[in-house]
Amino acid sequence: MNYFFYLPSGEITKTLSCHPEDLVHNTLPGSDCSEGLASLEDYRDTADGSIKPRGAPPSGNHVFNYTTKQWEDPRTLADLKAAQWTRIKTARTQADYAGFTWAGSTFDSDAISQNRITGAVTLAQMSADFTIDWTLKDNTTRTLDQLDMLRVGGTLGAHVVTQFARAQARRQSIEAATTRAEVEAVVW
Repeated sequence: MNYFFYLPSGEITKTLSCHPEDLVHNTLPGSDCSEGLASLEDYRDTADGSIKPRGAPPSGNHVFNYTTKQWEDPRTLADLKAAQWTRIKTARTQADYAGFTWAGSTFDSDAISQNRITGAVTLAQMSADFTIDWTLKDNTTRTLDQLDMLRVGGTLGAHVVTQFARAQARRQSIEAATTRAEVEAVVW
């Protein structure tokens, strides 16, 4: 049976000289099994032949500290702030593109839809007789006149501004944070 133990350097090494009963005592003076013995159930071989802790790290940023026997995130506070701001920007874009409601109808607001609404608003500004059958988020249609189209455009603009203001408030909180926990507490 294969068992593993820690070297003073903190690395885990495979050994064949230990027996299951050694795990119970974990102190065999003069044997290779006297330093932090752990069984195969706790560690796994990897494709490159190294030994790694069993189980996934809490995140892709965590590394295993063989001295403390804990997963640790080595990123600096500045790194954490940058990563959290990236998450907030992603959430802002998703909220921006999630749609908005005007007069009981829900409109698409992804990038293409925003361009289409902007174009229709421009056309509406050019003609008091403007009218269009607009396809809504649920694929039903609604007839919009000039004033309706202008109001839809204004509501879209307010929706986008709201998402950006919400993101900026979170950015200020991220920048003001002085600890890892404070940074991680800033969510969309």
